[in-house]
Amino acid sequence: GRPQYAAAHPGGLPGVDDQPPSALAPERPLLCIPLPTRQAPLGVVTLSPPGERWDPDDAVMLVELTRRASIAIDHAQRYQHNRDIAETLQRALLTELPAPPGLTLAARYLPATHGLNIGGDWYDAFRQPDGGVIAVVGDVTGHGLRAAVMMSQLRTALRAYAVDGGSPGQLLTRLHTFLHHLQPDLFATAVIARFHPDDPSVTWAAAGHPPPVLRTPDGRVRTLDAKPGAMLGIPLRQEIADHTVPMAPGSTLALYTDGLVERRARGIDPGIARLTQALGSFGPAELDADLEGSAEGILRPMLSDSERDDDVCLLLCHLRGRG
Repeated sequence: GRPQYAAAHPGGLPGVDDQPPSALAPERPLLCIPLPTRQAPLGVVTLSPPGERWDPDDAVMLVELTRRASIAIDHAQRYQHNRDIAETLQRALLTELPAPPGLTLAARYLPATHGLNIGGDWYDAFRQPDGGVIAVVGDVTGHGLRAAVMMSQLRTALRAYAVDGGSPGQLLTRLHTFLHHLQPDLFATAVIARFHPDDPSVTWAAAGHPPPVLRTPDGRVRTLDAKPGAMLGIPLRQEIADHTVPMAPGSTLALYTDGLVERRARGIDPGIARLTQALGSFGPAELDADLEGSAEGILRPMLSDSERDDDVCLLLCHLRGRG
């Protein structure tokens, strides 16, 4: 763990142990400086002097420079390790989508392209005991491993609550209470939509989340901008309201996180307008025939203009057309 100087004559360098000449290069004086970390050295930097021997001041500078470089490398490796763990956990918890009669689902999740901004966004879809289908997209505040773990707990809690039935607004209200008591310093946003094969409408509710976007069979697209509830987990008692809109066969509902539509320089509204334009650009039969391809067709124009500062989730829910 200490710097070593290997040469035919002692170097007398501060903080450096003198050693015999190196068997690898006996004719060259070598200054060997370890790259220390809290556990074990990352490696050794081996240097030879520009002249016959090292200047003591140069040696002190090199030892300090190597120490600082080691700290930076160690931090970078830990940072990447934590990012990899968060992404692995995030992807492992993203669900395999069901295939209920008459309803097609397609989802995309893309992690942030840089920084430790990964973690916290999720989508899910599952059946309720009465035959209804719950589709949800959510976003936990913060990033990294803690946000990914909290996301997994919210996802599990939602599935447990939904077994007993309940509308989207009721489920979000329960999640709000759950998060407030479990993690008072963490918050989340979410939007839930409920479909039922016997009901020609969709019931949805949102808590602090960007509005769903609905495309009707004639190609018209609009945002469902009824007032959402407040963020989940804030210190406020709230009952989150349900909203119901007709959803004819051939309609498509898009749920998403803010990473898809928000850009720092432009805000969120222009991004939602771009999403409505992208969803409206498909031909009448494209969504019926290839919803997965349609999801890709939405992401390409939405994300091609910049790096992703945040995770991106997109969940398309398409009622197949009759015939």
